[in-house]
Amino acid sequence: MMSFRNTLLLIGLLSLFYACKKEINPGLYKPKFVVEGWIEEGDFPYVILTHNLPFFTAVDSAQLAEVIIRYAKVTVSSGNEREVLTATTDKRYFPYFLYRGTSLRGKVGGKYSLKVEYAGNTLTAETEIPNPVSIDSLWFTEKPKNKRQLNVQIMDAPNEVNYYRLYSKLEKETVFTPTLLGNHDDLFFNGKKLEMQVNRGAVNNLTTKHDPYYEAGDTVMVKLSAVPASGYYFWKSLQDELMNGSNPLAGSAKALETNINGPGVGIWCGYSSKIYRLIAK
Repeated sequence: MMSFRNTLLLIGLLSLFYACKKEINPGLYKPKFVVEGWIEEGDFPYVILTHNLPFFTAVDSAQLAEVIIRYAKVTVSSGNEREVLTATTDKRYFPYFLYRGTSLRGKVGGKYSLKVEYAGNTLTAETEIPNPVSIDSLWFTEKPKNKRQLNVQIMDAPNEVNYYRLYSKLEKETVFTPTLLGNHDDLFFNGKKLEMQVNRGAVNNLTTKHDPYYEAGDTVMVKLSAVPASGYYFWKSLQDELMNGSNPLAGSAKALETNINGPGVGIWCGYSSKIYRLIAK
């Protein structure tokens, strides 16, 4: 649905980095589970499980296969509904192995509990699906070399705190990618109009170069998702670390704002989303 490709690997490395920040010491390695789970309005729950790696581990395809957790019991419940998710493969995501529901679907206003049981360990988390938000208008502006930049206008709902995530993709692509700096709250524009230029996000977190614009004539899909506070603060903290990691003069001693309880880190998040289609003219 909306997975940051390579997010789980990155979270695992970051969670270890915090433990070693003050002193690079391989002996400080502590195994942790890494969770990326979501449930979207009208769709089933999805959960990807991995574990972190020692800081100096050489990462190759064999090592990546080893971090995937394949035999956990993953349960999602909401009120009287309860479902044990099915382990399956899905090439749209990375890692490709995940746990997926087949009966319980997300509803706006619903509250959802996650429970992961594996090797004597238990992880839990709670989330909810907030009211959806709408984009008032979308348009493109011209850039050099036949490029186009996406622009978005949102009218924020008054008298309530809102948190947003913005995604885009080409129509032919299968997974939405978060836009650059795509996490927003309405602290400074509550009940007001927000107009912003939107840069296309990198395909994955390991990409060092990418084009923030679209080509003229591209058919572009834009998704605006409302998220609960816990989702916003997690993705914002991860976004900040990505930005700090690209700046040699910046640093942070803050841990990721996870909502996972137990020996793990990551996010279990509810989303309500609206999708828009337009051509980059």
